[in-house]
Amino acid sequence: MAERPLLAKVQPEVALRDHLAEVTALGAELARRLRLPEPLRTKALIACALHDIGKATVSFQQYLRGERPRAYPHALASLPFVLVLEGLWNRALGLEPVHYEASATVLTHHSPLSPRLYRGYEKPDYHPGLPRALRDVWALLREAGVEGLPSAEAFWQTMQPLLEVSPAALLEEPWEVRGERRTLRGVLQTLAAEDFADVKAVLHLADWLASARRTTPRAIFLSGRRSTVAVERHVRGLGAPLRAFQREARRRARADVLWLRAPTGTGKTEALLLWADGGRAERLLYLLPTQATTDAMWRRLCGIYGADAVGLAHGRAAYVLRCEADEDPLDSRLFGSVFAKPVGVATLDQYLLAHLNGRHWEERRALARRATVVLDEIHAYEPYTLGLLLEALERERPARLALASATLPEPLLKLFPEGSLVEAEPELWHRRRHRLELHDGTLLEGGVRTALEAARAGRAVLVVANTVRDAQAFYERLREAGWARERRELLHARFILRDRRAKEARISAPGAGTIVVATQVVEVSLDISYDVLVTELAPVDALVQRMGRVNRRGEGPPAPVWVFRPGSEGAERVYGRELLEWSAELLAGLPPEPTDADWARVTHRLYERATAAERWRGELAEGRETLAHVRRTLGCYTIDLGDEELRARFTARRGTIAVEVLPEPFREEAYALKERGEGWRLPELLVPVPLWWLTRFPEAFAPVSDLGVVQTTLPYDPERGLRSPLDAEASEAQGPRAEMW
Repeated sequence: MAERPLLAKVQPEVALRDHLAEVTALGAELARRLRLPEPLRTKALIACALHDIGKATVSFQQYLRGERPRAYPHALASLPFVLVLEGLWNRALGLEPVHYEASATVLTHHSPLSPRLYRGYEKPDYHPGLPRALRDVWALLREAGVEGLPSAEAFWQTMQPLLEVSPAALLEEPWEVRGERRTLRGVLQTLAAEDFADVKAVLHLADWLASARRTTPRAIFLSGRRSTVAVERHVRGLGAPLRAFQREARRRARADVLWLRAPTGTGKTEALLLWADGGRAERLLYLLPTQATTDAMWRRLCGIYGADAVGLAHGRAAYVLRCEADEDPLDSRLFGSVFAKPVGVATLDQYLLAHLNGRHWEERRALARRATVVLDEIHAYEPYTLGLLLEALERERPARLALASATLPEPLLKLFPEGSLVEAEPELWHRRRHRLELHDGTLLEGGVRTALEAARAGRAVLVVANTVRDAQAFYERLREAGWARERRELLHARFILRDRRAKEARISAPGAGTIVVATQVVEVSLDISYDVLVTELAPVDALVQRMGRVNRRGEGPPAPVWVFRPGSEGAERVYGRELLEWSAELLAGLPPEPTDADWARVTHRLYERATAAERWRGELAEGRETLAHVRRTLGCYTIDLGDEELRARFTARRGTIAVEVLPEPFREEAYALKERGEGWRLPELLVPVPLWWLTRFPEAFAPVSDLGVVQTTLPYDPERGLRSPLDAEASEAQGPRAEMW
């Protein structure tokens, strides 16, 4: 066996020495492009060169050649070597004996750092070819410019005592750290998280690139010239000269923080891209509120930068990517999920969950800190989510940051890092796209008659309710009134994905006399334009978004907008009575045909009141403290979702933790997909529900272990969606905030 070359991989077969050389070379270039300072650059190179040295065991080599079913964990077997070398390096630099970023990285490059990682393992069966493999590693480190190493022979002699003990036992050994006794595991937990994340990001990215047969890290960075050409070609293709605010955004390219305020449909995205490109962004991360808006922006940016350059990250990204490809796009899924594509498009949730130490938090946070981050539709988040975001930005600010919205209220801006404000030119704010009419009474009392009258006149009507329960009730009233099935549609978040997508396609081009009843899912999710809006009272900023789905581009005369007040009991639970009362007061002071500037003004006034309110500030503080608590508790550990207390905090949305369940009528279809090897399509059959439903109504839910899902017996039909177990009571909202899940 000693004569056989040590292998790192099979299919195709790759020698261990060759793999370590590829990863180290890629790691050196990544450390340079990511501008890792010393000594982190050297630690990253040490991790790259030694991360798979633990494959030099008899069991692992036999496993690779198919001679045994499993092997000793090679990351654990690598630990003693990187631990000793990093310790020697720390002493040579005079660093405290707590800086073991390379050791933590190698130990965790296949499993997250946790309190029980690799406990109970005995010592490995190191291979006779290990000394030669170490000599190869030494040559790699010298080629990479690492100086001050002991000789390979001296290092081998130093290692001898440690080869006789279990590496797992090393993790439990007590260490004296600043007057405290901790285990090595505890030392690794308390590393500076940013330093550990930097080193681990370099190793993981280099390892993944090598496995994908990439010889350079260009796939992770925007080429300045290529990016500029792509953006300019896109802008020219729009067939219109740049607006003044777009030119101004490009001129502000040197600004580290940009604030952009521009009405819907005036070219806000182009302005953001011109700013980012003018600043020669090497990496762009575009964050949006919902999966639907994220998917739409992903497709849009793929058309600008090219599909290979743009990644997608949200809860259903793997499914979306698989739908677009003939086979499983593993590399795209992996690189996109950790923000490692040159351009990343993600829900804000993905960014925040990384700051709550979700899986792969190290790569996400290291790369986001070095990216130009765009926070579009920044008005769309509740105060708890904003608290999480503000705390994350304060702890780890990205290289450059843009905040953008059609309203962008100044009381909200004051919470963020000070920026350079670019605002659309005055004539763009003078558009009068809507004619506002306020009506007393609930949506169900007066809205049905109003919607039917407009539809009978040949208008396409959008109705927006604040809760699923009220939307379903309104839809039932239309059915009872005899409105034709083909001219009515119901849309909310409690449909299976397949039905919801079919509905979104049908409502995207409404015919004359169509009535679409929806919840808040339409506020920031769909590029649609209707003739009339009939809506329940909601906060002013939410109403602005709803009205953005009516006469969207302002090409016709002002479109009728009927607002029914007060809101329902469900609306008060969703938004709070005070916020609704303030909004009703502000609406009453508007002219009959408000301009976009009028809407921005009243949104500003609403935020002045809201941000000063005790409840709003309390929820903001709760978000901040949640992130701070999780970070204090976990350190460099990845969150354990089996821990009930931590799981309750692992959410970017206050009180809207949701799970996807399989309605019982689709069980046989789910098994058929699995049998055909199409299990990736299972998300098409799932519908999100609040997590607390499962505990309050356990009789309606049961796990299906061989499908890996929870099944529900709650009634479902493709016209109305999943029925709530609370139908006899007031239902909770299932709007954009719940849709994130």
